[in-house]
Parts: sequence; structure tokens; C-alpha cells
Amino acid sequence: MTRTVAITSEKGGVGKSTLAVHLAGAAQEQGLRPLLIDEDGRVGSSLRWAARTGGLPFDVLAAEDVKPKKLAGYDLVVLDTEGRPKRKELRQLAERADLLLVPSGVSPLELDATRELMDFLHAEGAARKTRVALTRVPPVGHAAEDAREGLRDDGFTVCNAVVRQYAAFGRAAELGVLVRDVPVPRADLAWADVTTLARELW
Repeated sequence: MTRTVAITSEKGGVGKSTLAVHLAGAAQEQGLRPLLIDEDGRVGSSLRWAARTGGLPFDVLAAEDVKPKKLAGYDLVVLDTEGRPKRKELRQLAERADLLLVPSGVSPLELDATRELMDFLHAEGAARKTRVALTRVPPVGHAAEDAREGLRDDGFTVCNAVVRQYAAFGRAAELGVLVRDVPVPRADLAWADVTTLARELW
């Protein structure tokens, strides 16, 4: 059966589309057949990423181009959702996704927004399928550990793996490729963060 992973956030700038693109890439490298669906019709970051060079090794479609028959051939569907979706849309997302992944930075403002979203999803009965993934984490220091501990103390499930903030991700977006294919320093570390997270998720 096709598994659906929805990536959604309450705050912009947390690397939602970067995470969606790279988790789909990690799934492809693991031997799965992923489909990335860009549901953010206003911004369309994933579609723009894929259109730059066509260098992504998996299919990327706009939400309006997806037909039920098309989904049958995929092992994993990754949804890059609209930024700051309405509560009604979040309820629908919680119903149709097998996993809700909430990317969050580690600043107090980002963590507050994440707590608000997680509180809502828990209240909707989606606690068992919802996880926080810490993203754009400073490569040095203990910010990730502190954020993870605080969120877990509040009763939320937080991934052990983190995605650190490397310039290589920005370069990958510019080129329209995965970060593993960017010949810049620390690209290998950035890709390792993604693949470690992917192994934890599926």
C-alpha cells in the first residue's frame, strides 16, 4: 500500500519544502518509488525546484494534476503542504495522511508556533501519527537537544535525527538538484542528516 507523509508547519522559513524534496530523494535512494506532490499553489517551491533543471530522480506533481490511478504505482507520497494551512485543511490532512511531519526551527518563536500546531493536531486525535522534525539547526551547540527535550516534556513526539543548517541546501535549491549532488563543502553532511531522518521515519 502507498504510504502518505504530509509535511506541514505553522511558520514559514523552517525548511518545509527543502525537507519534502530531500525526504522524497532519500526514499528513492532507499529503493522506494516516491511521488512528491506540491500542494502549495501560491508558492509552489517544490515544483519550482524540480523545474530548474529536471535533476530530481523522482516525480513532482501539482496537486491538481494528481489522479487516483496515478498514485497506485508509488510506494510513498510526500505532500509539501500549503504554508500555514487553515484549521479545516489541517483536519483533512490528519485524516488522509499516515504520518504528519512538522518541521521546526529551534528558536523560541519557531518552537512556540510548533507547540500551537501540535496542540491542535493532538486535539484532533492525530497524536499517534504526528512527529516534529527539528530543521535548520545550527551545526554547533546544544540547541537541538534543548528543543527536543522541551518538546518531549510537553508530550510531543520528536524525531531523534535533526537536519542542520548548511549552505549546501540553498545551493541545491538554486540548481534544482538534491544536496547530495552539489559539489560544495558539507553537502555530504547535509545529505547524511536527511537520510538518517528518513531511516527513522520509514
